[in-house]
Amino acid sequence: MSSLEARGLEDQDFFKMDGKDDRQDTVESMALAWASNSPVNGVQNIIRSSSRIRAIFWTLLLFGCLGIMIEQCAEVIGKYYSYPVDTKLSFTHEKKVKFPAVTICNVNPIKKSMLARAGTDIKALLGPAPSENEDAGIVGTSAPGGSATAQVPAPSAGTASSATPTPSAGAPSGPSVASGTTAPSTGAPAGPAPSAAPGTTAPPGSPPPMGRKKRAVTDTTSTTAASATAASNTTNSTSSGSPRSKVPGQKNARFQFREQFGHLWANLDPETRIDVGHDLDTMIISCTYNGQVCSADNFTSFNNHVFGNCFTFNSGWDSTQTIATSSQPGPLYGLSIEMYIEQDEYIGDLTESAGVRVQIHPQNIMSFPEDQGFNIPPAFLTSIALKRLEITRQPHPYPSKCVNFTREQAKERSVFSSVYNVDYSVTSCLKSCYQYYVIKDCKCGDPSYPFELKYEAFQNLSGSVNATNLKPCSNETQEECVEDIKLQFSRDELSCDCPLSCTDIEYKGGSSFANWPSQQYEQSLYQTLGAEGTHLNNIIFGGGGKAAAPSENLLKLEVYFDELNLQKVSEFESYDVFSLLADLGGQVGLWVGLSVIALFEVVELLMDVLKLAFYKCVAISKSKKRPHSRQIKMQCTVSETKEDVL
Repeated sequence: MSSLEARGLEDQDFFKMDGKDDRQDTVESMALAWASNSPVNGVQNIIRSSSRIRAIFWTLLLFGCLGIMIEQCAEVIGKYYSYPVDTKLSFTHEKKVKFPAVTICNVNPIKKSMLARAGTDIKALLGPAPSENEDAGIVGTSAPGGSATAQVPAPSAGTASSATPTPSAGAPSGPSVASGTTAPSTGAPAGPAPSAAPGTTAPPGSPPPMGRKKRAVTDTTSTTAASATAASNTTNSTSSGSPRSKVPGQKNARFQFREQFGHLWANLDPETRIDVGHDLDTMIISCTYNGQVCSADNFTSFNNHVFGNCFTFNSGWDSTQTIATSSQPGPLYGLSIEMYIEQDEYIGDLTESAGVRVQIHPQNIMSFPEDQGFNIPPAFLTSIALKRLEITRQPHPYPSKCVNFTREQAKERSVFSSVYNVDYSVTSCLKSCYQYYVIKDCKCGDPSYPFELKYEAFQNLSGSVNATNLKPCSNETQEECVEDIKLQFSRDELSCDCPLSCTDIEYKGGSSFANWPSQQYEQSLYQTLGAEGTHLNNIIFGGGGKAAAPSENLLKLEVYFDELNLQKVSEFESYDVFSLLADLGGQVGLWVGLSVIALFEVVELLMDVLKLAFYKCVAISKSKKRPHSRQIKMQCTVSETKEDVL
């Protein structure tokens, strides 16, 4: 036997399966053999059907079940690619918990005695300086614009002044808190919300509307055209004694006045705004944390466009300062601050309420007390008992689509990260986005927020906006443009890419109030104030030689953890690939009776079909490569055989 013939026999042996020559098989025979033993019951019933009607019935039933199976499997796969998550709430006890950053601001942004230094525009809007009132012979507490008010007698010790209503008998003590917090009918103040939910913010540059009438503004030749027009309009609508306009859609006169002041205030240079505001050394009488004395060195200052000078304890902005931690619960081991608010420096038309604005937030986050803070009133001890809440989200492609930005990446989305070197937050990103569109569309900057093109968040505007000509928005056209941007912002029509952070820290808690100081403690407090400095003498020796009521100027704030339990809210994947496979297997098994083993039988059938096709291709290739002489020899042999037969 030649080597070629031997090789042909080996090829035949290779393609044999179960003792049968595959060359005799066809695709049809293989399919029939598989269908007779198919794991899909419907296929077997079609083959075994004794009549055509039964075969059609089982065929329709099989294809119907296949259609339902495909539809259900598509839903299961769609559910997997929607990336659903579940939320898990857990509680853990920590031996040490990071104490939050606490920001405090006097609700009065500018001191009355500093009006002259604030510029002619603000002076004309708010009224003459106190020295001018004194020259005119006005006695008592002067109101802006030269109007005098009678000296209010000091109430008896331990009671609140007329600015702070006394609670009814038997009701919990507490003042009526202004600026967005409503007190219940019992007289107790409503509890503030120490922190706001991440990702929420008020429209930028929109102070809350107020309800008091504005007094007449005297004409000043040095006032700019914009401020003079606004002041004149406000005067005409409020000084005539007519009722306040209630035409729907018309801006409230008080709101217009606050907007006018906000614009003039924001246009002041930062140094002037700091100089004319309340300073921390005067504001803080006593400060302790965890029983240890704290001072102005433990605070970080910044200037806010609504409240002026603000001061943050434990801010984390300065890497050289150690972040405070708390190892024990209770007010004795938290932050305790006694403050003097200088109410004699308040400007009546500008500041209707008295007290301090407070915001409690994580470290290294920009504070926005105008959006997320709460007010605390004088003559009261305000206690804030906190719980720390940690929120963990899943990143893209899960629904929250959160991102953990580095400090450098945050600067590209938040101008505040560039100015104050703070971390990313949704609020700071949204305000930066608002400013971005003001610069882009109005060719000016909203002075409420930084707008220099040198910051990373605005650098791609340098090609369309001239940095040297970029000024605060001032003329009527620019103001209308800014109002349009604010409207688009409120309607969520601006393309602001401000994703949530994958990890957020919030501080939740409740507040309680008590009259402060008590009658027995008041004299001891006076002695303490007398030793603190000359700027507190007007509390002890007030007008007419009478001691001023502490309710007018003094308040106390306590911030502490009521327990060291950490609450964690975590997102986790609720539908993984194993859940997907389990659901797919359930649908396939329910509707067509297939399993994983049965699927391999289908794979085996496909392999047999491929082997058959491969064999035929090899056979055809070999037939083309056979020598011509061998073909002639075979033909001769066949001819001789025929002759022998004949």
